[in-house]
Amino acid sequence: MDYTADICSLAICIEENVKGISDYADLEKAIGYSYRHMRDFFQKTARFSLSRYILARKIANAAFEIRHSRMSITEIAFEFGFSNHDTFTRAFRRVVGMTPSAFRKSAYLCGRQLICPGVYAPVIFDMANSDLIFTLRHIKEVNEMSEMRKTADSCVLYGVPKVYFGRAVDGIVQCCPFPMCLQSVLNYMGQNIGYAEIMAYSGAAFRQRWDSAGWNVGAVDIRFTYDNHLKPFELAYQGAGRRVIISENSDAPKSINKSDALALIKSELDCGRPVIALGVVGPPEACIVTGYRDNGETLLGWSLFQDFWGGCEIDETGYFIKSNWWTETEAIMTLGEEVTHPTTDKEVLENALMLMTTKNMPTYGERDIFYGGTAAYEAWANALESEAFPGFEEVGNCHDDAEIMLGEGRFYASVFMDIMAKKYPELSEKFKKCAKLLKKAAEIVPAMREIRKDKDFNDIEIRKQMAMLIRQAAKHEADACGVLNEIIEEL
Repeated sequence: MDYTADICSLAICIEENVKGISDYADLEKAIGYSYRHMRDFFQKTARFSLSRYILARKIANAAFEIRHSRMSITEIAFEFGFSNHDTFTRAFRRVVGMTPSAFRKSAYLCGRQLICPGVYAPVIFDMANSDLIFTLRHIKEVNEMSEMRKTADSCVLYGVPKVYFGRAVDGIVQCCPFPMCLQSVLNYMGQNIGYAEIMAYSGAAFRQRWDSAGWNVGAVDIRFTYDNHLKPFELAYQGAGRRVIISENSDAPKSINKSDALALIKSELDCGRPVIALGVVGPPEACIVTGYRDNGETLLGWSLFQDFWGGCEIDETGYFIKSNWWTETEAIMTLGEEVTHPTTDKEVLENALMLMTTKNMPTYGERDIFYGGTAAYEAWANALESEAFPGFEEVGNCHDDAEIMLGEGRFYASVFMDIMAKKYPELSEKFKKCAKLLKKAAEIVPAMREIRKDKDFNDIEIRKQMAMLIRQAAKHEADACGVLNEIIEEL
């Protein structure tokens, strides 16, 4: 008798009740078999015992919480039904090969993947093909999950978290499309990673860019962060412990090759993985591709610009619908199943220090040099104080974008430092001091906006007051860099 369907039902029931399974009465009721019968057919079909599988699933789910939550080990132990810390530690070591505390400090990655037909659940990626975690995919391979709708000429993933301008945390509006898109994709794939971490990994939390030629609205483009325009994307994926494939035209920024891009998009979506693209709807900023129709002539997804940018329709799911998408797409980024060890915290902090102290940064595109660090702040302040100020109508968007890089960037830089303070208790005070200074720099932005509220921005006296605040922000950031340098030396 083929028990595949019964085992899948059993796996679903275990996953839904993994925190509360203490005896097998609930399983017997849900599946309709006695525990003895379930145990026998599970052993014969899956080739390991049901009790070991249940323990392994408890540990895999607990490992996910250890990696992605701030709960204590003891709290997690009780949540998953272990009577005390020691019992949990012994069970965790037996399954994973190390203690929960050692696992929290390790580089192992946790996320969600298909463990058997219909069950998309936590695993330790580095061990996903090992008997340590006991996935059941070998029983029957399937190519679609409950979130996917696939036909001969279409594939749409449902439930990918929406990205949009105006999303706010603690009163701070999130405005950087790529970190928002990557967070959404990773969260959909089961990796519980925050916006602040991606902002830090990519460098967006620590950049301040000003075109050496003057006012330039393009300075806010994340691709101007480094001399290599792909580096912020590569660093973000690497920080999250993922390998990325980026496909773009060799003469970027030009439209991507349709056939190459479509083949990559289809291969990922057909495996249940959303894709990040630059462009599709609106300017060449990041968006999420969640599906295709008509053999790829039409794409669906989330764009931060879809509600106020022409050229697309809106699906009943809320996704944009875009035809002729290849004419406005510059690059495709795929996540894939492959994982790698993430960037070390020290490397992230060293990169942050570099971004906040490097004065000249050659970039690709229309300009040769962008100012960074204190030079960017000084150039911004000087531009405001200039008698030859071109007028707010001409440069208002550029000024607003500079405020975003400062206000949003340093706020999330401070959040990241607070995360590090909890991770490194021995350096907690220094991380908190660094966080406080970065937050002070971010708070300059609402102060500037208050100064120009209901005022004539073209009045040089108003602009001089704002320039003074910008220089204060630069001072706070310089002090933060001093503390950060001490932290790096001690890590």
